[in-house]
Amino acid sequence: MQYTILLVVLLKSVFSYSLNLDYLDPVKLQTIAPPATQQNAATQIISKYTTKVLVEINPLLFKDNKDVFSLRTVQGLLHIRATTGVAALWGFNYYLKKYCKSQIAWQVQRVVVPEPLPEVDELVVSNDRFRYYQNVCTASYSFVWWQTNDWVEHVQWMALNGINLALAPVAQEAAWARVYRSLGMTDDEIDEHFTGPAFLAWLRMGNVHGWGGPLLKSWNDKQREIQDSVIDYMYQLGIVSVFPAFNGHVPKAFARIFPNVTFHDVDTWNKFDAEHCCGLFVDPNEPLFKIIGKMFLKETGSLSATSHIYSSDPFNEVKIEQWSTALVVQTAKSIFSTLLEFDDEAVWLLQNWMFVSDPLQWPKSRVRSFMTSVPNGRMLVLDLQAEQWPQYELYEMYFGQPFIWCMLHNFGGTLGMFGNMITINKEVYYARALANSTMIGVGLTPEGINQNYVVYDLMLESAWRKKPVENLDTWAGEYAERRYGCNTTTDAWRYLLKSVYSFNGLNKVRGKYVITRRPSFNIKPWAWYKSYDLFQALKKFVTSTDCYSDGFLYDIVDVTRQALQYRAEQLYVNMQSARYSNTLLFKEAIQQFLDAMIDIESILRTNTFFGAADWIAKAENFARTPIESYSYSLNARNQITLWGPNGEITDYACKQWAELFHYYYIPRWTKFLDVALDAKTKREVFDEKTARDMIRSTVEYKFLFVTFDTIHRPAVNPIDLALDLYQKWAFYPGLDDLPQNVIRPDPGKRTTLPDVDKESDETEDPPSVIMWHSTTPIN
Repeated sequence: MQYTILLVVLLKSVFSYSLNLDYLDPVKLQTIAPPATQQNAATQIISKYTTKVLVEINPLLFKDNKDVFSLRTVQGLLHIRATTGVAALWGFNYYLKKYCKSQIAWQVQRVVVPEPLPEVDELVVSNDRFRYYQNVCTASYSFVWWQTNDWVEHVQWMALNGINLALAPVAQEAAWARVYRSLGMTDDEIDEHFTGPAFLAWLRMGNVHGWGGPLLKSWNDKQREIQDSVIDYMYQLGIVSVFPAFNGHVPKAFARIFPNVTFHDVDTWNKFDAEHCCGLFVDPNEPLFKIIGKMFLKETGSLSATSHIYSSDPFNEVKIEQWSTALVVQTAKSIFSTLLEFDDEAVWLLQNWMFVSDPLQWPKSRVRSFMTSVPNGRMLVLDLQAEQWPQYELYEMYFGQPFIWCMLHNFGGTLGMFGNMITINKEVYYARALANSTMIGVGLTPEGINQNYVVYDLMLESAWRKKPVENLDTWAGEYAERRYGCNTTTDAWRYLLKSVYSFNGLNKVRGKYVITRRPSFNIKPWAWYKSYDLFQALKKFVTSTDCYSDGFLYDIVDVTRQALQYRAEQLYVNMQSARYSNTLLFKEAIQQFLDAMIDIESILRTNTFFGAADWIAKAENFARTPIESYSYSLNARNQITLWGPNGEITDYACKQWAELFHYYYIPRWTKFLDVALDAKTKREVFDEKTARDMIRSTVEYKFLFVTFDTIHRPAVNPIDLALDLYQKWAFYPGLDDLPQNVIRPDPGKRTTLPDVDKESDETEDPPSVIMWHSTTPIN
């Protein structure tokens, strides 16, 4: 008997992590498009940069089910042999970076192909089966206003960086509208359910409904057009498209249509009221769950027939009434069985964010029950923010399910120089090498792109590097040379690595700084680096005389903005103290703080990438009528400011753009501080709540409709302006560094749970009334 028990224990230990990857085989998934098709697609992209490249696609080159590319120069031509089209383009970009010192980034590129071609003879095998891309929120924070051409260019960037697994831009709401009508919903009910374009990600997750809507037919028509073109393009390159699947959330109208079906209420999300919050969740034991799921899959089935990977997130920041382990287990079974009945090769792609965002709701035993209710290898988990909140060890390699190590990094598409280069350079390799590791890929999962490209560039290289970069200072100098075409900023990047890119803590970094927050005297700014290092980096930038690429001009604005942002927060701290001093000192402190904000606007004006005009224009370009233009503009403006009809998530997706400073950030701080100064001058009570309410009506709501005047782009060279601002602010007197309130991880714990306490950098419920001390002298 004891021998039998021991044998069972041993067998469990052996087979608990035996990985079934038959359904996650790139050799099958990436080679559905014929080699000739992939070869032609890759060659067309490469020909934009040079005609001296020959591409050969041969799936027999796969090694251990992983992409391979080889590079060899022969008689003045570069020969690329690769497993797939995406692998060939990955190899080409590898050649551009390593041998041509070039860069193709999100917003800028600098490509110089020398003559003759640099000699090369190299073979590269991918470290993992997959390189994944996108967060479900990226579709709303960054891609929402994209047309087909925008998507095509981005798919090219994806392929050039080896990404072979990505969410597909599916016209989900067009499909759902057809499903809803066939089930008995009226057009009015559908209009009341769908959000506007800027909030569709959260409609899909069951967080909100109706806000910013209705969703116009012209929108759905355009999305179908984009869907057909872009998914076909991904197919031609050998990129595996991930398609959406039903997650259990349905409109409230379903209670009318199906009175005898059990639905569960969904708890309020981020203080949205009943008009816009939540819908219903179909009990997973109900036959209707699978009926709806299969109807939706059939609506997109002609597209997904060759993909086999489906995304479904039933509980992202969602709590269902009657919450229980039985409910989540049955939900998992119902989602997967629905997929299986539609596609017998289906794999369910799941973001792990629900475990991270509410660990109290997801004890380890519940996670185990949820994960193991799906057959091994038929669920692929995204460890969504592994650079800060890794979960793969806590959940024992997801109890045998394969996972992808992902870097989230950015929330809301906010701007602000930030990252943890050391962790990224180490932890990916650690996770891959662990005994019983079920890691089969790396991924980028930012909520918004077009910021901090250096962090993503390093992360992407972990897909082919066999070990961490030995010297990040050297690597960063080479990154800068590729980006700028000069090698005089190496020291600048050494200081950036030491400062803004040195974060190593558990704090929630969400890109909301004092200047972009709602005005208050209760904000607690902090940093993880010293101002000296940041200003040394700026000094090195403004004195680099031989750099003048698009990438350099972008970065010099970004570094200047970051330095002034830091100064503004120091001045804010001084202003907090000065409000209890005499009136003249308080007034001077206010002027200094606002002066820093005005200078930030001035440097942002020098570069269109730091403007809101493109964001608004792209939204309005979707319009066919004035009412559509109004609707899309409102969506675009609201998302980056109030994020809801009543400012439910104010400034979550804040953007440090010139127009935002001009019409939004500076006016609301100015009005707030005017009221505070006036109260102090008159020895009256300053009611902060009343001041904030006034700002909401006179600035924040007004911004949704204000006409942008053409932002004056100064004739001054941005480098000259950056130099002037450095000289003005680098040695500003009377400023202490911000406190470095970094919550350090426990060195004895490799896996961490997120801090579920309130944000530490602002009082959640500040005192609404501040009485100036009666002893304060008035001057």
